[in-house]
Amino acid sequence: MARLSQSSSMLSATSSSASSSEKQAYHNHVSEASFEFLMTEVLRYVERSTPPKSDSQADTIFAKEMAAAKMERMGYSVGFRLCERLSQNRIFSAGGKDPSSVAAAAQLEAVKFLCKEVWIEVFRKQIDKLQTNHRGVFVLKDMKLRWLEGLPANQENSRITAIQMLAFPCGIVRGALANLGIPAVVSCDFLADGQNMAACSFNVKIK
Repeated sequence: MARLSQSSSMLSATSSSASSSEKQAYHNHVSEASFEFLMTEVLRYVERSTPPKSDSQADTIFAKEMAAAKMERMGYSVGFRLCERLSQNRIFSAGGKDPSSVAAAAQLEAVKFLCKEVWIEVFRKQIDKLQTNHRGVFVLKDMKLRWLEGLPANQENSRITAIQMLAFPCGIVRGALANLGIPAVVSCDFLADGQNMAACSFNVKIK
């Protein structure tokens, strides 16, 4: 796979601070504490709806995986509908004669839109870093994901909870891209090896 390169246009000078109009728009949003509480309750609901069949370790792990899968599907629905609203009157295309180059450029523009518009709508900030190999692989890095900031480091329970919570934004990414006609596989990783649960990356592979 070609070496990942940073997308220069994504990390523009404007990414360092939100505009005054964006800040004003936040006044109409649900408070951050209330939203985090809602996500915690959603996760609890999902876990109760997918209980392990027994006390064995295998069944417990399987139940956690099913809970994460359900969170991902919920995120997919949110991402699909959110992108429908945010991308109205937007066209993600690029000029050129080579169909493959045109498709790659359109995919990059769609991912940039996700990193900025969609991420601001959900997390009130842009993705910190976008990398791509220009062959359908993108890495979106968020060094401080709000939903995971309160989780203690170096604890297995925290890691399991974080993985389940990250399934939701993974679904948002997949759903948003699907709405734009771009099928993709999305996974997540921790960037600090458990030292900082809020530092994570989302790996996107265009099908």
